Amino acid sequence: MSIFAQLRLRHFLFLLLVLSGLVPLVVSSTLLIRQNREIFETQEKGYLTRSARFLSVELNGYLLSTRRQLSQLGSMVMVAPSAEGEEEKLRQSWLVEYLQDFLATNPNLVAVRVLNAQGRGPYSASARLSQSLLSAMNDAFVAAREQEDSAYSFQVMGESNDPVSILTVSIPSSSEGDDLFVQGLTRLRQMETLFERESAGDVAVFLIDRDGSLLWSGAATEEMQQAVGESRLVQDFVARPLNMTQEYPLEVGGKTVRMLGRVSPVTETGWGVVVHRPAKLAFAAVREMIVNTAVSTALLVTLALAVAIFAARKVSQPIQDLADTTHQIAAGHFGKRLPRIGPGKEIGDLAEDFNRMSGHVESYVDRLQDAAQENRELFIGSMRSFVAAIDAKDPYTRGHSERVATYSRIISKSLGLTETEQHKIWVGALLHDVGKIGIEDRILTKGGVLSEEEYDQMKLHPVIGAQIMSRIEQLKEMIPAIRWHHEAWNGSGYPDGLKGEQIPLSARIVGVADSFDAITTNRPYQRAYEPDFAVETITRLAGTRFDAKVVTAFLQAFESGQIQKRTTPPPTAEEMRAVATS
Repeated sequence: MSIFAQLRLRHFLFLLLVLSGLVPLVVSSTLLIRQNREIFETQEKGYLTRSARFLSVELNGYLLSTRRQLSQLGSMVMVAPSAEGEEEKLRQSWLVEYLQDFLATNPNLVAVRVLNAQGRGPYSASARLSQSLLSAMNDAFVAAREQEDSAYSFQVMGESNDPVSILTVSIPSSSEGDDLFVQGLTRLRQMETLFERESAGDVAVFLIDRDGSLLWSGAATEEMQQAVGESRLVQDFVARPLNMTQEYPLEVGGKTVRMLGRVSPVTETGWGVVVHRPAKLAFAAVREMIVNTAVSTALLVTLALAVAIFAARKVSQPIQDLADTTHQIAAGHFGKRLPRIGPGKEIGDLAEDFNRMSGHVESYVDRLQDAAQENRELFIGSMRSFVAAIDAKDPYTRGHSERVATYSRIISKSLGLTETEQHKIWVGALLHDVGKIGIEDRILTKGGVLSEEEYDQMKLHPVIGAQIMSRIEQLKEMIPAIRWHHEAWNGSGYPDGLKGEQIPLSARIVGVADSFDAITTNRPYQRAYEPDFAVETITRLAGTRFDAKVVTAFLQAFESGQIQKRTTPPPTAEEMRAVATS
C-alpha cells in the first residue's frame, strides 16, 4: 500500500505546502550550522592546545634553568683546587657556606647537596625536610648514578602540599676521579601558580609522568585523578609522547562524561601536561550557535507551518469529522450519529448511509448481548438446579453448596483476588460436592458415624466430581476446587495427599468455607455449633489442616460481618471434644 494512501487528507495537503516552502530553508540552515560548528570546535581545540603548550614550555624552561644552575655549581666544585683529594674537598667548610649562599640566591630551592659516587657530601637546606623527602632524594641519587645522567623526581612537600621536584645532575670528572652529583630540591611554585590560573572555571590541569602516572592534579578528586590516568588520551601519550588533542569518555561518579583534552610533553623530564574540560562545556558556544540558528529557523518554520495548517484544516475538516465518527462506529460505539456535513452532496449522502448502518448494527449487537446474558443465566441456573438436586439427597445439608459458594467468594475477595478469579472459585465451590451423585444414598443419609468402608467410599466423591466435570471444557478451571477441597495443609487429606502450596488456592479456600458450613449445620450425627466455635476450631487448625493465609482472610471476613453469624444452642462438652478430634 502506498504511503500516501495511509495519510489523512489534511496531512497530505499539509505536506505539500510544507515541502514546497520549508525544504530550502531547512537545508540552508543545516549547512550553516555545520559550517559554524566546525569553526567553533576548531577554536576550542586551539585554546586547549595553546594552554597546554604554554604550561609545558614554562615548566620545561624553569626545570632547564634549574638544571643549568646545578650543573654550574657542580662544575665549580669539580674544578676547585684541593691538595687533599676529592673526598676531603667535599668536607671543607667553605663548600657548606657556598651552598648556603647558593640557596639564598635561589629562593625556590629548598635544599641542595653535592655528593660523590658513594653518596657522601655536604648538604644545606632552608627548611627542615621530612624523612620521606630525604628518602626520595636518596632514591633519586641512586637512579642518577645508575643511569649516569640527570634524573628528575616529582614529590609533594609536607603538610603544605606544595609540589617540588628533586633534580639530580651528574658532573663528569675531568680526570680519572669519580663523578660528582649535585642534587637540588626545588619548589615548583611557578608551575602551581600557572596551573591554578589555567585551571580556572571548568578547565582542569594535570601533570603526568612518562608512564602515565598522575604527579599533580591540584584540587581534583581521587576519582577524577584515577579516571584521567586511565583515559585514552593519557594511554596514547604513554605509547607516543607527542602533542595531541582528543575527545574521550571518563567514568566519574557512575556517569560517563565526554571530555575534550590536550596533552603536551615537557621535554626536559619526559612528563606531560594535560589540560581538559567537559566537551559539553567546551562546545557550549557551538550549542549556543546551533540554538540561535535553530530558533531563528524555527520562527520561520512556525510561521510557515501555521499557514500550512490553517489552509489544510479548512479544506480537510469536513472529511476529517466524517472519518473520526466512522472510526468510533467501527470501534463499537454504534449509537454515534453523523450530522449532515459538507461541502458536497456526496459527503452528506455518505453520512446518512453510515447512520443507517450504525443503527442496524447496534440493534444486532443488543440482541446478541441479550442472548448471551440469557445463556449465562441459563447455565448458572442449570448448575444450581443440579447442585440443589444433589444436596436434596441429604435433607440435613440442603443449601450447603450454595452457602459454601457464598463463603468462598467472600474469602476470595478478602484475599484480594480479581472479580474473574472470585467467580471461578464461586463456581468451583458450588460444584464441590457434585461427586456425591455417585455415592450411595444409604451412606449419604446414614444417621450416625460412618464405618471405615463407608468413609472410604465417601472420600471418593471429590474424584468422582472431578471426572464428571472434566468432560465440560468450560468447567476445567474449576476442577482443582472440586477434586482437592478435602486436602490438608500438612498432607493428611484426601484424595491425593497433597501438601502445602501443592494444593491449589481455590481448593484451600473452598476447604475452609466447607468446614465452616459443616460445623455450623445440623447433621444426623451432629447438631449445629455456634459460628464462634467454628471460627475457633478453624483458627486452631491453621497451619496443619488449613492454609494460614486463607484462614486469616476468612477471619477478616467473619469479623467484618460479611460471613453472617447464626445463633444456635451452645454445644455440649462431649460434642466439642468430638469436633475437635474429627
